[in-house]
Order: sequence, then structure tokens, then C-alpha cells
Amino acid sequence: MATSLALQLAQIRAHSTNSLDLKAQKKAHSKSLLFSPDHAANQDYETLYLICQEGWQELCQLDPRFLSFAGNLFSEQSKQEDRTQMTSAQNESLDNVLEDFMALVGARLLLKPALKALEWLVRRFRIHEYNTACMILTFLPYHASSIFSNLLAILPERRPPAFKFLQPYIESLTCPPRHVVAHTAGRNHDFFVAFNAYTLKVCRSQQQYSTLLSFWSSIVCEAISSMLDRSRLGRLELQKQNQEDVLRRIMPFLVEGLAMRHSPDLRVGCYMILTILSSKTDLSEELLTSMMEMVVHKWDGVTHAGLICLVVLVQHKQGLALPKKVHKALVAIEHLADDLVLLGQSYKVEKLVLGLILGILKRLGKAGGADQLRLMRFLFEANLMRPKLVEAALTSMLRFLQDTTSTPGLNSDFDSQSALSDLILCLADSEAVGPVVRAAFTDMEDTTRQIGLDLLKKSAYLEGIPESPEEDIEMQDAADASVTELFDDLVERIPAQTAFEMSLLSQSQSYIFPSLAETFLVACRSETTLVAFTELPVLRKSLAMTEPFFVSFFIRIWCSHYPIPARVAAIKVLSNHFVTEKLVVDVQVLLPYILHALADPSLLIRRAATELVLALVSSYGAVSSHGSQGQELSVLGKGQIYGQGKESDAISWLPWQSVTVFLREWLAPHLEEFRLHADQIGRSIVGNLSADMEGKDTEKGQQRFKKSLRASILTWLCSHVINTPMRALKARLLLPVITRVSHVGHITTVSLLTPIIAETLTRGQSSLERDCEVEHLDPSHYIDCVMDIARSDDQGSVKLLQDWISNVQITADPLLQVAVFHRLRSLWPLLKQQMPLGKTILDLAVGQLASHSNSVKQREALDTLRNIELSCDVLQSFLQECPSLSESGSKSGAKRRRTTSPPEDRGEDIRRIGLVLELVESSVTKAHLPLLGGLSRVMAELQGYKQLSGIELHYLELLALNSMRAILDQAGVRPVSTGVGTFADPSQNVQIARNDVRVDVLVDCIRNSTDPQVQQSALLLVSVLASIAPELILHDVMPIFTFVGSSLMKRTDEYSTYVVKQTMDSVIPRIMDSLRKRRNGSMSGMSELLLSFVAAFEHVPVDRRLTLFRSLVEIIGVDECLFALLLLLHHKLPNSKEALQFSISLMDCYGAESQLQVGLTILAGEWSRWLTNG
Repeated sequence: MATSLALQLAQIRAHSTNSLDLKAQKKAHSKSLLFSPDHAANQDYETLYLICQEGWQELCQLDPRFLSFAGNLFSEQSKQEDRTQMTSAQNESLDNVLEDFMALVGARLLLKPALKALEWLVRRFRIHEYNTACMILTFLPYHASSIFSNLLAILPERRPPAFKFLQPYIESLTCPPRHVVAHTAGRNHDFFVAFNAYTLKVCRSQQQYSTLLSFWSSIVCEAISSMLDRSRLGRLELQKQNQEDVLRRIMPFLVEGLAMRHSPDLRVGCYMILTILSSKTDLSEELLTSMMEMVVHKWDGVTHAGLICLVVLVQHKQGLALPKKVHKALVAIEHLADDLVLLGQSYKVEKLVLGLILGILKRLGKAGGADQLRLMRFLFEANLMRPKLVEAALTSMLRFLQDTTSTPGLNSDFDSQSALSDLILCLADSEAVGPVVRAAFTDMEDTTRQIGLDLLKKSAYLEGIPESPEEDIEMQDAADASVTELFDDLVERIPAQTAFEMSLLSQSQSYIFPSLAETFLVACRSETTLVAFTELPVLRKSLAMTEPFFVSFFIRIWCSHYPIPARVAAIKVLSNHFVTEKLVVDVQVLLPYILHALADPSLLIRRAATELVLALVSSYGAVSSHGSQGQELSVLGKGQIYGQGKESDAISWLPWQSVTVFLREWLAPHLEEFRLHADQIGRSIVGNLSADMEGKDTEKGQQRFKKSLRASILTWLCSHVINTPMRALKARLLLPVITRVSHVGHITTVSLLTPIIAETLTRGQSSLERDCEVEHLDPSHYIDCVMDIARSDDQGSVKLLQDWISNVQITADPLLQVAVFHRLRSLWPLLKQQMPLGKTILDLAVGQLASHSNSVKQREALDTLRNIELSCDVLQSFLQECPSLSESGSKSGAKRRRTTSPPEDRGEDIRRIGLVLELVESSVTKAHLPLLGGLSRVMAELQGYKQLSGIELHYLELLALNSMRAILDQAGVRPVSTGVGTFADPSQNVQIARNDVRVDVLVDCIRNSTDPQVQQSALLLVSVLASIAPELILHDVMPIFTFVGSSLMKRTDEYSTYVVKQTMDSVIPRIMDSLRKRRNGSMSGMSELLLSFVAAFEHVPVDRRLTLFRSLVEIIGVDECLFALLLLLHHKLPNSKEALQFSISLMDCYGAESQLQVGLTILAGEWSRWLTNG
């Protein structure tokens, strides 16, 4: 039995660092991620540092955050660090730095530089022993890769208990499958906690990456699912206890993870976990509410995934109402309705939609009520709920009406009761959801049902809905008495003096209209009060045929946002008026507003509008039947309808005969179609106005009209649209009707409507938003309607938009800016003159015209440039106007210029060049050969800037080089293999001038650039040029192969091999052709070329040597160069067995005749030299 002393000694031995055991130290030093144990054991720290620092420097080029480790992990002092000699505090501080580096490098573990940098941490800081858990978790997302087996080979024997599942895979050095990791996460509590903690730590330091988060999400979701499945075993109390244990284990991580706004992928993973928890456990209402609030907390950027999670959570919630925070977050989503419709195709969103509607009702009286009612209507009409839930939503709406004590009438802010009543009628009137809504009233409780029936009595949809068993006549009489009393009270408040107001459609604000409208909304409830209202002296009904005041009041009512019954009553008042009164004046002023009513979504309003049209047709017919058809009647409202100003004078009025034709032949024959479909009036007007109907067969029942009539009607309609103050009329007639007519004869629609664009841009966004809010319009929709007026064939409208966006004082109108750029994008392909607009947008994208506070304009300009097709001429103008970077503002000597760095002064110029090069690269889909000269000039400027400031712009150089290669590719310049090299197809007639491509700049870029990608891209470009224009490169080619031999051949990656092969195939044949044309330069030139390759012999990887030199020999010619290559190789490495063995292998590649010829040539050369030397 071991004594206590023996146990203590064993424990000390187990934790010993073996500071005196040289064999153990050598074994520990041989642990490596990159090298074999034998190779690693013989490496010193100086050699390791050089190898690993190169990897760290490459990482710094990929991500500047790695530079923060220059002073500690990769400093010169780090070569002397020894963790065994550090104190606990020093080791703890070092652990923090090491773990930060591993979290940052985790995203790039599959790259060679990352493994080189980690190699230093393994060999010098022994992170596989001191930071085992962090290192395993860093490599774990790549558990199926070979790098994980390399990690397993160096893990110490003592490992944290959380990773004991790796033991069998360490013994066999195989990668663990994914299901093993998931199974361990579900059963090993220590591993589950460590994995979650590591992921949160990485996200907390903002070093997260998609590979880690997607792996974490899938593993944790599978683990929690298995935990919950096991928790269902046993008694009910035990099941509940097990589920609570799972929740306690995961909820802290979810709370912290959902609070991280900067990590959307982590939030999505948390949403997945919440979905699993709600689906497999019985959660309380309080916990579900808390989870829903966690979902919407800081959920910017992941609202779609969050909505899916909310849909699942709501399905398991007993109550229908949504938490206040959840409702607030939902209504703040910009395109919530569209998102819910999209989700409704795959998920049951009905309960979430119902909760959203109930939340809107609860907060209806607050700000934004009109927008939320529009959202509610969209949700109903999208058919996202079952009939039972539709009934529940309607019941809540009717109870809201019952409980609301506000008096229905005009409210300058928002009349919730009237607006909600109007919404219910619209829903009952809707084609999409109307039958469901009307059927829902039959299943309601008696009280709520009666409220709904009272509303539907104002519509035409009482068929099929049984009346109440008894009608309380006394209650109805009491209600009428109440309306009369209220009406009398409101009449007393109406101002008596209105003589200076001739029209209520005036551009100036009316002081009497609000009180008149409030009174009318009450009067229209009863026939008696409505008649009394029309007879009020203030309305001047007796003067209705001489001044527009009476008519304009009812026009403004039915074109506004008032409840549907009130708008229907206004139309019917005028219908009755023209039925009972003889027409003694031309009332064509009504017609544009009748068109507005015929395009209304409400069937009731369209039906009333058709009755008004019939009344006007009868009145105009009566006048014509009395022989007055040739007699011009005075026009009602002429010079007055839009006030005493230029707006009324600018109206183009129709002749009497044209008005009669418009009523009888354009409107009357199709009234039934207009009544049934809201968009039919637009199609009819466009069909009658459109110029392409001339000379063609028209549709059945539709006749052709004279061009003069159509031109006068178009001008008349446009004049009303321009000058009316009713933006609802503009929005309804602009987009669906007038802008679809390009021209009538020589009159173009855009020339008539351009003043609306100017007025909209001049008013500004804040003023437009106020106007649209008053009329309950969506400002963005209205602005889009106005922008659609601009056309590519009208330079005036395009110039107007261009001048507006270039105005530096426009900074606070984001809606207008977005709409203008969107319209310019759609017009761009059809523009004949693109360069002026392109230059303006480029200036805005760079920031020359945009102020620093106007990020919207700059962002939209960038999006526009990246989403339009730029022609060769436009790109060429962009390149020609690129600023010069190589010009120095100082006249001091070259040394001073080299040591000064002006990046801040030239930052805007660099951004401009970078953007232009990005546009060129993304736009090269055709053979834009004229761009080569501009790109070559930009390359020269970049090289000059590097010499001036010492700053290399690798990204810009790559863009220019790739663009030049892409242009040549698109031009059809593709190499054709000939067996002894690669040449251009002679059938490709591509001419490139010497000034178009500066080969000296390319050579300078190849020799002096520190970026391998730039060097390789430049070499590939030289290869293409050698195939099509060899005379451009012959004078500068030898420095290229000097670089190839000294640098590129040393690299082991496949792409470098491809670049070398491509360069050899394209360039060497052209060099040899040129050398053969010389009398005495062939052998010396070939020797210089071969020396470039021989000098690199020792640096070329062994597995590539034979292939490389064999290709070289075959491209030049076996008989011409094989003997010279062998001689040069022998003189360069006379005592090298490796070179001798390689020479034998190279000779074996050719037949006996070739070998004999080479041997004789070598012997003859050696004999001649022996005779010469005596």
C-alpha cells in the first residue's frame, strides 16, 4: 500500500514541468501543428519566430485587429518568454491575451497564415497545455477538418473533464463526427456550460464569426432537444423538475445572448432555442411573456427571424393580447404587413395577427392611429386569420365603438370612432374579406351584433343578415332627437360671414370649412337634418349655379378621409340637386372629382358616383334637347375654383360639346363596369386617351375619338391635377391613369405635369408630410407617384431631378432623396445623354457635393452607381476625370517627398479612384477596349503615389489589373494551346496601342509590390499581352523572369503554380521568336532566361521541379536549350547530388536520340573550352 509520502511525490511528478528532464523537454518541444515531431524537435525558437511571424503579418493584412498583438505575443521579447518562470498573475494576464487572439483567429483557422501564427503560441507559450479548453473550443467548429486531428495529436494527457469524450479520437487521431459532439453537449454538463460560455465570450468581444455561431446554434439546439426529451420520463412532478433544470441551465445564456445587438447570428440561434423550448415544454404565461419581450429587445436587423420566433411563442400563449413592448416593437417594423404575409405562407400567423389588431385597438387614440388602422385593414384583407378569429377581431372592434364616448365628428387630430366605423364598412365592402366579415355578424352576441347591424344599415350588404326580432322605435326616436339637438348646437357655432370665400378648394386655408364639415358629419345621420343642412344660408345653395362655394364643399367632403357614409351622402346631395334643378351653367369642374370617386375602393362611393354621372348626363341632355347644344354656357368656377389667383387662371377648360361627349361616350356606357371594379375607370381613360389606338382596332364597345378631343381632355385633366390642393386627387389620378399616357399628338404628358415635380421638390419633405397626414395619405407613395412623371425622353424633367440632388443645401429630405434616386435608376437605361447625370451621381457618391451630415444622399448615390449598367463612354469619362495622386504639393527634394505621407490630403481622391475602379470591374461585361488607356494611367498614378508617400494601395491595384484582364477576356483574347506554348487565336483581330498598356508600370508593380495577389495578377496580364501584342513586352521581359525565379517559384500554393505556367506558356515563345530574329543575340538571351530558372532551382518545391523545367525545355525546344540548361545547372551546383539526380530524371523524359544529341553537344562544348584554356 502506497504511503502518504509516495502519494505526494506522485502528485508532484504529475504536475511537474520537467525543468531538469531534457528528454521530456525535447518531447514537449516537438509538439507542433505544422511539423512532424522529428522536424519540430530540431527547430530553434529563432527559426520558428521567423516562420510564424510571417503568418502573423499576413493575418494583419487580412484584419488590422491582429496588430494589437505586436507588442506581446509576436514581439522580439516573446522569444525569451518562459511560462514556467512566470508568476500566477503574469500567467493569468497572458492567458487573457492568448484567449483573445484565439477568439480572433478562429474565423481563419483554415488559412495557412492562421496556423503559422498559432504554431508560435503552441511552441513558445504552450497553449495546448495551459489553455487547453480554449484551444479545443476554438478548433471545435472545424472538427471534421484535418487540422483538428493535428490538434488531437498535441493535446496533453491531463485535460479538463469536459473534453473526456475526445479520448478515443486522440488515441486513433481521427476526427470526431458531429453527432458525438451533439450527444456530449446534451449529456455532459461541463462541456455544455464551457461551450456556451466560450461562444458568449467571443461575441462579447465582438470577434464572432458565422462558422462558430452556426455550429453553436445547431449543436445547442440538438442538445436542448435531447435534454427535453429525457425530461419527459418519470412521474409528472419529476418531469416538471427536469424541465425547470433545463430552463435554469440555458436561460442565463439566452438573456445575455439576446441583449447583444452587434451579433445577429447569435440572436438567430437564441430564437431557435426559444422555439424549441416553447414547443417541448409547458411554459407559464409569465415566462412566455418574458421570452417574447426578450425576442424584440434590440432586434434590429433580425426582425424576420424574430417574427418566426414570435409566431411560435404566441401559438403556445393562452391570452390573445400581446405585451406592450412586443406590440410597440412590431408596429415599428417598416414593412410589417408584407413580412406577415410572407410568413403566413409557411407558418400560422393568425394568432399573432389577432394580437396585433387587439393591441392597435387598445392604443387607437394615441399618435399614429391612422397608420395603424391602415395596417389593420391590410391584415384583414390579406386573409391571414380563420373566420373564428376574424369574428373575434370584429367583436373587439365593435365593443371598442360601444365603449368609446367621444362624439363622432371632425377632429383635427384623429377621430378614432369615426375612423374605426369607416374601417368596418370598408371591410364589409371589400372583395377580399367582405363575405367573411358580413358572415361574422350572424354569429355574434346580440349586443355586439346590433352595433354591427346599425353600421351595415348604411351599406348595401344587409341581404342574408336577419333583422332583430324587435326594433325599439322609442330608442330610435330618442336617437334622432339627440342628433337634431346636436345638429342645432353645431349650427350655432358656424361663422356667419363667408363672403370672401368663393370656393372651398382654394389654395389658401379656409376658416369656415372645419365647422361646416363637423356639422355635416352629424347632419348626414338623419334625412331631416341633412336637408336642413343643405338649406343653411352659409352654404348659399341659391347661388350654386353662379359660384362654386356650394359645389366645392361637397367635393372636398367626398375626396377627403371622412367616413364612407358621409362621403356617400355628399355625392348624393349633388345628385339630388342636379336632378331637381335645371342646369344653367357648365359644371365640368365636377368631372375630375367624379373620376376620383369612381376609382375609390369603396363600392358604396362608386355606386353614388355613377348616380351622379347619370344625373349629369340627363341634365346635359336636357340642355342639348332644347337646341342649346351650339350655345356656349358659362363655366362654373372659372377663375374662382382654386381661389383668386394663378391656379384658377391656369385651368384649361373644355368646350361644351367636349364635355357632353366625355359624359355620354366616355363615362355613361361603362358605368356598370366602373361600379364593380375600382381600377376600371383608369383603364378606360387610358384606353381612350392613348395615342396608340389610332389606326388600330379597338376593343368591343370602345370607339376611337379625334386626336383634338383627346388632346384637349388630357390638357384639361392635367391642369386640374396640377392646381388642385387635394393631394388625394393627384395620387389617385397620377399613377394609375395620366402617367400611363405618354402623349396625345404632339402634347406629351410629362411636359404638362413637370410643374408638379418642381412643386413637390420645392415644398420639401416636412411640408409634404403635413399635407399627406391631413389627407391620410402615405407620403412615400405620393412622392413615388410624382417621381413617376419624369421620363427618359424628356430632358427637362431629368435635368430637374439632377439639379435637385446636386443641391448641397438639400440635407433633410430622406424620403424625397430616396424617391428621386429610385426614379433616376429606372430612367438610366433609356437616357440618351448619360454622362452628365453619371458625373453628378459619382460626385455625390464620393462626397464632393454631399455634406458630411447627409449620409442618405451619399448612400443612395452609391447604390445607384452599383445597380445601373454603365456604358463604356461613361466609364471612360470617369477614368479620365480621376485625380492625379503622384503630384506633390511640395517642391522639396525627392527624399523629402518620399518621407512625407499625405493620405489625409488625398483621402477623397483615393476614394474616388477606388469607387471608379470598383465600377469598372463590376461593369466589364463587354469588350471595353477603350478603357485600357485610362486603367493604365490609373496604375501609373498608383505607382507614383507609392513612391511619393510610401503607401501601397494593393486593393486599388488589384481592381485595375483584374479589370484590364477582364476587358481582354471579353474582347475574345483567350489563349490557344499550340503544344509549344500558348498564343492568341490569329482570327481575333484585337489591336492595342502602346499607350493603352504601360508595360513598364506592370513590371514595376511585379518587382516592387509586397502583395502576392498583385504580383500574380500583373503576371497574368503580361501573359495575355504576350499572346496578342508581344512587341509591347519584349523590352521589359527579363525583369519579369528574374522575379519569377527569385520569388514566385518558391511558393507552394496551386495558384502560384498556375501563374508561373501561364507566364511561361505565353511569354517565353514570344521572347524566343524575337531572339531568333537577331544575328548574335539568341544564345546569350536564352542563357539569361535560363539563368533566372537555374538560380531558383533550390527554392522550387521538389514535387514541382521536374514538371516546371520540362515545360521550360519543351517551350524553348529540346535541341536548343536542354544541353544549356544542364550545363548551367552543373556550373551553378557542381557538387550537388540533388542537382545530378534531377539532371538524370530530366534526361529520362526524352528519347535516346535526344539524349545522345544533348550529350554530344555538351562534350563538344567542354572539349572546345579545354582547348581554349590550354
